[in-house]
Amino acid sequence: MDKIFSIKNLFIFIIIAIIFLFLKDDGIIDYQTLVTQHNQLLIEMNDLSNQLYDLKKENLLLQNNNNYIEKIAREQYFYIFPNETIIHF
Repeated sequence: MDKIFSIKNLFIFIIIAIIFLFLKDDGIIDYQTLVTQHNQLLIEMNDLSNQLYDLKKENLLLQNNNNYIEKIAREQYFYIFPNETIIHF
């Protein structure tokens, strides 16, 4: 019964290893939650980066392109030229 690798010692070692891996603050469960949170933040960062790119592109068009300004004014604010009639199909 003085064996180091007896069934009882092996069982106790497995229980301690499970407690160490799963219930500890740096355990597997906390690691999985951090990985999922990291992935969600990366997705959100990519979405915000795409939105920023679109806004910068639109800002540049609004600063430099008169045709785009006219298009936005007509579509969003229903501006028309004097003596112009709008015909809807």
